[in-house]
Amino acid sequence: MQPVSLFAHRRPQSWHFRYSFAGKQRRISFGTYPALSLQDARELTSTARTQLAHGTDPGHHRRTARKLSKETGEKLFRSATERWYRRKEVAGRASSTLGKMRTYLDKDILSEIGSMMLQKITRAVCARVQERFEKRDALSISKEARGWLREIFRQAIAEGRCEFNPASELKTIARAAPKSRPYGYVDARGMGVRNKIVPLVRAAAGIELLTGEQI
Repeated sequence: MQPVSLFAHRRPQSWHFRYSFAGKQRRISFGTYPALSLQDARELTSTARTQLAHGTDPGHHRRTARKLSKETGEKLFRSATERWYRRKEVAGRASSTLGKMRTYLDKDILSEIGSMMLQKITRAVCARVQERFEKRDALSISKEARGWLREIFRQAIAEGRCEFNPASELKTIARAAPKSRPYGYVDARGMGVRNKIVPLVRAAAGIELLTGEQI
């Protein structure tokens, strides 16, 4: 039976499992001690023995699992967002702009869809994110967030990590900001006063012209 052993002559100490596969002696490192306890090391050894019993090389299985985990992690929306954000940092965006991005990404976007796979995010999911801003009347931030989402998915498409942009049409269903009243507005009640004042000013100007004196 292949034992699990603790290599103590190196720092940090680490757990290793020695085994034979396809006529070759091999070894797996499970982790370091005391971060990985003896009980945990024994459980990993038991799993490795089961794999050997089924004709699977446990070392190859671990490498494949790590690669798959890395590839899966890169296709998470959170990972795509962090890659997009780093590009903004490298591009030299202002610290105030980066700070605002970071705040709303963490608070409203990543908290909602950060753990989702890119290809699982639908238009409805993106619409739900937009509604988070609209429900608290943060319409200007909502507009910026729509742009961030579009850019994140656009970059992910270019990287080959997803095939379409579910945030591309959010503007169509976005809540419109209320129109502001122009400063040049004159109340209709004030127009009557204006109509009375203008003739008086004109009459005063005529008197000045005739007399040559200001009144």
